[in-house]
Amino acid sequence: MKELENGKKKLLITGMILIIIVVCTAGIFAYGSHKNNQKAAAKVQEESVQRVSQEQSLAAQKEQEQKARSIAEAELQKALSEAQSRDESIAASEAESREQAQKEAEEASITQEKAEQEAREEQERQAQGAGLAERLAGYETVSRPAGSTGDIICIDPGHQSRGNNGKEPEGPGSQTMKTKVAGGTGGVVSGVPEYQLTLTIGMMLKTELQNRGYTVVMTRESNDVDISNKERADIATAAGAAATIRIHADGVDSASASGASVLVPGSSNPYIPELAGSSSQLGSCIINSYCAATGMKNRGVVGSDNMTGINWSTNPVALLELGFMTNPTDDANMQDDTYQQLMVRGIADGIDAYFGR
Repeated sequence: MKELENGKKKLLITGMILIIIVVCTAGIFAYGSHKNNQKAAAKVQEESVQRVSQEQSLAAQKEQEQKARSIAEAELQKALSEAQSRDESIAASEAESREQAQKEAEEASITQEKAEQEAREEQERQAQGAGLAERLAGYETVSRPAGSTGDIICIDPGHQSRGNNGKEPEGPGSQTMKTKVAGGTGGVVSGVPEYQLTLTIGMMLKTELQNRGYTVVMTRESNDVDISNKERADIATAAGAAATIRIHADGVDSASASGASVLVPGSSNPYIPELAGSSSQLGSCIINSYCAATGMKNRGVVGSDNMTGINWSTNPVALLELGFMTNPTDDANMQDDTYQQLMVRGIADGIDAYFGR
């Protein structure tokens, strides 16, 4: 019994030892496992930290790369913009240079054309001046026919077949420039131009005055001439005329206006006031005799200060408006042969009256 109990005790002790061994072994294993787990967890955590760090590093690197690309792109865009601006500036500069060159070329062309035009006009003036000088030289030695009273009458048939829009001074020393010679009016019924009527009457008056013993100088005996109003006055001056009779005809918009008138330098004329009195006397003699012979309405003597042909005169001057070519009755009468003889006789009678003949 005692051995049995000792055997049980040994068995119990052995079991307890085994249990303790198992428990200790399990604890050791558990501790080791726990350590391993801690190490694994630490490793996992470390790897996670490393992974996060790597990801952060990669993210930072990408961010840096993105910033670098952005900076590079901005620099590139800036460089492209600057290059474009330079190109545009160069293009604008070249365009401006071309425009300036074209402008200078146009100005040079205009200047050249102007110079050529002035040269042509100067040549024309010289040619006209030479022609006028020749005519004036001839008038300076006008021969007086037998029985002449010695009075030289200059007849100026107004206008010409082609007007001249060139300019000349209104009077001696004047800065006002006037058209050299206008085209004139025309018959509302007859269709005859003024320059043709004035030459017809002028040539008939020349014959009539010569028959009365006057020496006559004509500023023109053809319609195809180019003689300015100043040059017409110069012809009378060169010929030493005692009086100048300028033949014209009126024209207005209204067909009701009619009658004849005479224009002379007024007493306040700034160029030839000294001729106002004698010219007014000449004009009065002519208009009164003319209207008495023709029955034309007498519109009287009118003072004028702005007519070039009058202002350049150096002898008594009267501009006779024969009648209104824009009035049907006046126009028809002035184209009638018999009426024209009355017109010429009336003018000549007025000239005789002025010279006391």
